[in-house]
Amino acid sequence: MIEHALADGVAEQFGSLLRRLRTDTGLTQRMLADLSTISERAIRDLEQGKARPRTDTVRLIAEALRLGRFARASLERAANTGRGSRPTLDAVLAAPPAVLNTMIGREQETAAVTGELVRGTSRLVVLRGLPGVGKTRLAVEVARALHTGSRMPVLWLTRPGAIAADSPAQDRWLADLLNTAARALFDAGHDLTALTEAIGDRDTLLVLDDGLPRTEAVLSLLGECPGLRVLVTTTETAALPGERAFLVAPLAVPDGTHDARAVAAAPAVRLFLTHLDRARPGYRLTAAHAPVVADICAAVDGLPPALATAASWLAVYDLPALSDLLRIDPAALLDPGLLARLAAHVAALPAAERAALTALADLGPDASLPGLAAATGHDPAAAGLLLRNLVLHGVVRARQTAAGSRFRVLALTRPRPRS
Repeated sequence: MIEHALADGVAEQFGSLLRRLRTDTGLTQRMLADLSTISERAIRDLEQGKARPRTDTVRLIAEALRLGRFARASLERAANTGRGSRPTLDAVLAAPPAVLNTMIGREQETAAVTGELVRGTSRLVVLRGLPGVGKTRLAVEVARALHTGSRMPVLWLTRPGAIAADSPAQDRWLADLLNTAARALFDAGHDLTALTEAIGDRDTLLVLDDGLPRTEAVLSLLGECPGLRVLVTTTETAALPGERAFLVAPLAVPDGTHDARAVAAAPAVRLFLTHLDRARPGYRLTAAHAPVVADICAAVDGLPPALATAASWLAVYDLPALSDLLRIDPAALLDPGLLARLAAHVAALPAAERAALTALADLGPDASLPGLAAATGHDPAAAGLLLRNLVLHGVVRARQTAAGSRFRVLALTRPRPRS
């Protein structure tokens, strides 16, 4: 992996110095290529002054030639001539976004995604789910784990741009790099060279938050940078070649239990109770209120921002009143922006899937595949395909019962009559 446009320097040019060191050692270009794991063509281009090596390339060559301290320093100086004062991409400069609160209820998902990326078994991981389901927060937690545990630099891009370019000098370089990368990854006609040169061969995490990148761009980047991992968050279902997809579902709500301990253990309730504690410090879930809290969490589908908004209404209502109001019309109490994003997500579904969603909603909370097939007039295979797509879109929950798989349309994505 090499950089182009080799600049003349005050020291001996890198190419001629490399050729002299190689011949003094008695190695051919082919022999040096074998010992350094760098291609023979790259060695030839370097010696002819057609290319400049990256830091890792210089290290591999120096080790292959078994250079002493002074010869190695001379080679490094020649390689760095004309580079200027460009910062080094490392874990100190490139860090994930800061968060103030502990993430609740995503421990298993965090461990699974982090494990995939640390091991490198999947270098392209995509988190899909509804707007507001917590994809970005999960991505932050995964990025923090790789940054602190493996000291990986983390490059964070949010479409269509990156970070502000009005920060200190080193951060301005990173901001310019990220904004250039965002244009190249999401819009045709832009070059990825600056990003591939900055990443090189080092282990790096690139997070693309809220949007699918161009297929050819992300595949080119992964090919050029063998240590790169890419983590994508999106509401779209179009697949990228070679991706490892994770469906980020709403936080699990209590299912058919009123036991206070079991209710309190449900991820959605755990998050709700942290918000409840802020509204009513010192609150402890009682056996009497356990089913009410379970109903509140179910009414907002376990969506984290909806749980936070519902808990804020406890400054006005008590738990039973809040539960009643949410059951009658959750839209009256929740954030209109979140509801608009969810409505747009449902409206973007193909017509056949919207029709199947309406049929599922009419079948009630214990809908089955045979029931959907009968209600829509589709054969089981066609109904199954529609049902699978609705689950992947995040608008339907699937659960296993003694009687088989059952499917429930989320309350906040339930089709509503047009006014």
